[in-house]
Amino acid sequence: MNVPHQAPQVPPCLPADLSITLPTGESIRHILLGSPGGIRQTIHLLHNLRYAETSQWSPLIEVPDNQLILTPNPSEAISLLAKRL
Repeated sequence: MNVPHQAPQVPPCLPADLSITLPTGESIRHILLGSPGGIRQTIHLLHNLRYAETSQWSPLIEVPDNQLILTPNPSEAISLLAKRL
């Protein structure tokens, strides 16, 4: 008995609509914050996933006095993900 091929189901926690069109030229700023080794590992993972070239990332920047200030542009939002490596 042949079982018809079914497309994999998308988990309900993920957005199902990937067809959203963004304005031409919109840019997203990615920030990796963690240990230097963890940052390098993530950069290489994103490269292996063909998301971004390793050369597109800035050199590692130390956070002076453990303080960091992010300045968003008007109407920008932020989303964070914490993940154990």
